[in-house]
Amino acid sequence: MATIPAAVDGDLLLTESNAILQYAADLSKSDTYYPKDPKKRGRINCWLLWEASQWFASCYVYLVENVVKPNILKTDPDQAALDNENERFHNLCGVLDAALSRHRFVAGEELSIADISVAAPMHLWRESKLELDKYPNILRWIKEVEALPSWKKTQKAVTDALCPDSANGAAGHSPTATNNVRASINYTKDVSPQLTEIYFYESPAASQIHEPGDDPHEMTFHDGWQRDAETFSVDREGFALRDFHTDFDAWDDNDAVRRHFYPEVVSFLRKAVGASEVVVFDHTIRTKANQAKPLTDTANTSQRAPVMLVHCDYTAESAPLRLRQLLPDAADAQQHRGRRVAFFNVWKPVRNRVEERPLAMCDVTSSPAADFFKLHLRYADRDGENYVMRHSEQHKWWYFPGMTPGQAILLKTYDSETDGRARFVGHTAFEDPNSPADAKTRESVEIRTIAFF
Repeated sequence: MATIPAAVDGDLLLTESNAILQYAADLSKSDTYYPKDPKKRGRINCWLLWEASQWFASCYVYLVENVVKPNILKTDPDQAALDNENERFHNLCGVLDAALSRHRFVAGEELSIADISVAAPMHLWRESKLELDKYPNILRWIKEVEALPSWKKTQKAVTDALCPDSANGAAGHSPTATNNVRASINYTKDVSPQLTEIYFYESPAASQIHEPGDDPHEMTFHDGWQRDAETFSVDREGFALRDFHTDFDAWDDNDAVRRHFYPEVVSFLRKAVGASEVVVFDHTIRTKANQAKPLTDTANTSQRAPVMLVHCDYTAESAPLRLRQLLPDAADAQQHRGRRVAFFNVWKPVRNRVEERPLAMCDVTSSPAADFFKLHLRYADRDGENYVMRHSEQHKWWYFPGMTPGQAILLKTYDSETDGRARFVGHTAFEDPNSPADAKTRESVEIRTIAFF
């Protein structure tokens, strides 16, 4: 009798899938997928046992009834068997979804064999008609697993075998099976020659101004997890997604953020963009809890609500000015020696994964310089500038649903180089229609930096 799956290594024959995963991981040169650290390995082992004793059997009912019977055996599903399994399946989904609400992957922030083990029984989750709509964390995670090159290599063979009548044998990777959403965002009308302005103090001149965000449009937001997330580039699309793990958690203490977290950002950014020097000069904690705070309130600017306006933080003129204000010596050096300088925002969730008001970025390859125009910022003691954007149907927007605190987005808000690389990226928070009614309030930190090359 044959047993599948099976693995042979010399005189060793393994016939249990989790045993094969463990053995292959131990042979690997990498310690990532099955760490030898006892605590990390213990967490992974818990999920391997959970999958084998609980999860596999439950998912198997749906695979047999909704895939094998109609596609292979040409018989009808047993609805009684599906009904009997329903309660157990949803209880197990609750366990898995809760774990994935705390981590990017099943056993932590790193991909491990636990993810492959738990994902395997649901490899045809759409065809099996697994009801996952109530479990956003599972949906976010399984789609990220499905985007793995190693998963893609084997998925088609499984689909061809169990769903021979599906279009192109690839029902599990339908282009429509994504988290792409439609939502409204706030562009700004260009009313030139009149300026677009915001006043941060009381002034009679503010009574007749044109303010930003007066041109809402519904746009499509593309799920960045459906593409290899690490292929996004600050020099091409204007943004990138990277892993960024930290033990720091004193987000309500601004001094502690500056003393302890800023140095971590410096190290992270130097490695991520190849900068020779990085200076951190500001940060903001954004949460919906601060929604009542007006944008023009300049008190405690480190606490803000998510910005629901398509914008970029600097212009071609305001970034060099800001550099001279913050680092006059460095600004002189950059000007006289031709040293390249760029401004980056490092944006990352804190405390919880993002369930509402995610950050979205407008792909620079779809947003030419002509789509940006100036927003004039009027302070009592100085003037500043941001860019806002006029609407275009050509804009392509990206977001990463379900981001966890172990990840960060890099936004390039200015680059002194004019060789054709991305210089300014438009971005905004938006109301995600997929957010659950009881979504946790988004909390994120935005660190503003200057990078020298």
